[in-house]
Amino acid sequence: MDELIIGTSNAAKKKAIGSVLAPLGITVKGTDDLAVSLHIPEDGATAQENARKKAFAYARAIGRPVLSIDNALYLQGLCDEEQPGVHTRRVPGKAGRATDEELLAFYSIRVKELGGRVSGHWEYALCMADPDGQVTEKVFLSPRLFVSEPTATMLPGYPLESIQIDPASGRYIAEMTDEEQAAFWQREIGGQIVEFVQEAWKGDIWNH
Repeated sequence: MDELIIGTSNAAKKKAIGSVLAPLGITVKGTDDLAVSLHIPEDGATAQENARKKAFAYARAIGRPVLSIDNALYLQGLCDEEQPGVHTRRVPGKAGRATDEELLAFYSIRVKELGGRVSGHWEYALCMADPDGQVTEKVFLSPRLFVSEPTATMLPGYPLESIQIDPASGRYIAEMTDEEQAAFWQREIGGQIVEFVQEAWKGDIWNH
């Protein structure tokens, strides 16, 4: 395997996952690179349910195995009912998905209400599915540090990187160079995703 399709058209996500899998010699392509666009409601109760739905739908449409990665956000200091969870892109008073700018503004205020600096984590749900319905799944957590004052730099598709600080360097993730971001993703989520892909690669799912 030297090419992997992920169920997204988000350029920032493709870049992050591509940098993680580059050491394996894997080229990452999004569904948009194959001119495939599906409307898949992300109405699952968990990130894993949403990842599974997208992986299955895209695998059937493309006729190849597809990796889908979905996220849920949790911030310390919020009760269960207040947690963003799988609804990170939804903000009060806004119908549908919020824009990058709306999302950044909302969470900057939210973190300020929590004291201006708060720990949290992203839940990463991975699902690899093939057109025949075979599936491999995994969930892991990735800690983050959030601040209320955003940097002026924004990564399209990943706006909350503008209020996330890399504990190792003390810098905003959005301000890092491409090389620094690649190193960050390798350190924070690389091991988990590489292990998952290698395990899935050993299974029958890659032989379809």
